[in-house]
Amino acid sequence: MKIAIDGTTLCDTSGGRGAGIEHYTWSMVSFLLKQTSEHQYFLVVPANLSQSSLQELVQGCAHVKVLRSWFPKIRLLSRHIFLPLKLYFFSPDVLFSPSGQIPLGWIGKSVITIHDLAIYEHPEWFDQVSSQAFAIQTVVPKSIAHAQAIITVSQTTQQQLEKLFPIAKGKSRVIYEGAETPKVKVKDLISDRFPFDRDYVLFLGTLEPRKNIEEAILAFNHFLSKHPDQVTKTRFILAGKLGWSTEKIQLFADEVNAQWKEVEPDGVVQALGSVTEQEKWLLLARASAFLFPSLFEGFGLPILEAMSAGVPVITTKCGAIPEIGGDAVIYVEPDNREQMSFAIAQTVLVPEGAYALREAGIERAKLFTWQQAAQETLEVLEDVGKKHKES
Repeated sequence: MKIAIDGTTLCDTSGGRGAGIEHYTWSMVSFLLKQTSEHQYFLVVPANLSQSSLQELVQGCAHVKVLRSWFPKIRLLSRHIFLPLKLYFFSPDVLFSPSGQIPLGWIGKSVITIHDLAIYEHPEWFDQVSSQAFAIQTVVPKSIAHAQAIITVSQTTQQQLEKLFPIAKGKSRVIYEGAETPKVKVKDLISDRFPFDRDYVLFLGTLEPRKNIEEAILAFNHFLSKHPDQVTKTRFILAGKLGWSTEKIQLFADEVNAQWKEVEPDGVVQALGSVTEQEKWLLLARASAFLFPSLFEGFGLPILEAMSAGVPVITTKCGAIPEIGGDAVIYVEPDNREQMSFAIAQTVLVPEGAYALREAGIERAKLFTWQQAAQETLEVLEDVGKKHKES
């Protein structure tokens, strides 16, 4: 069977594997290519994807033909016209789009992954750029209608999909994401960027409005006010790329740091920016707690990765988060900073409670693997591709 994969959302691994769809695409493609050698894969990657990143992704996979995208500077034409033209030369039985968007010029069989549809119900959480508007108003609805099968990353996303797009009923299937823990021991992970001179509470993810980071900063400040001895002992670290509308996050961080400047001149809230894959796991491994008070998640991969790394997790019950966290995390209301502050104290100051959460999280995370996700995804692709061959 010939399986085409739209990997144009892949990014260079020198700066990490990205977040959200970028990370999903990398992990899914990596594991999917290793499932079986009986299929021929045609992987379309960005024109500027480095050779080292590409080698890391497809190493040892002789049954993969890599196709670089054409004319990357004219993105809409490149994706919707030239990508289908490139693929038609190879007559694939099915096209898999991890980003949830099928090129408008594609008329063959297809499978897409839908991650979340929050932008349709809460547009205020997102940057309203013109290219995104075109995707939301035109490309995504057409892709959902055109696809023979739709993968959703949670039951929450599946319910959201079928509510907003009734045409998806009967052709969607839930396949959870996974967490890939590093193959090296934590003690072998080193980084000169981080002076690990004290404990820290960690947030990991894109810095954007729906992550509710301002409330997290205020909750951490409340924790310090209740436990002033922790001002010189515990930091709040924000790790992740800047999204949009981050001015308030910086403002809140500056105000809190100014409040404690006489006691802690280096600041109690520290933003690191983007981190590499190795740095991410290093930060997780040494964190005292993981604070993720998101207003909505279609899945919640950072939560799963934190549990996998054995970090006590504090989060909300918004979106799909309870599907992932189960009973292995502390749940708080997203607008209740006192409750959030108390949860921080429970994880940072109570070793017995933190240990129980660590153990529960590790066990819970074992239920979600990329190996299983890739295997189930391949089953969907084979089913759609087989029907194409028979038609």
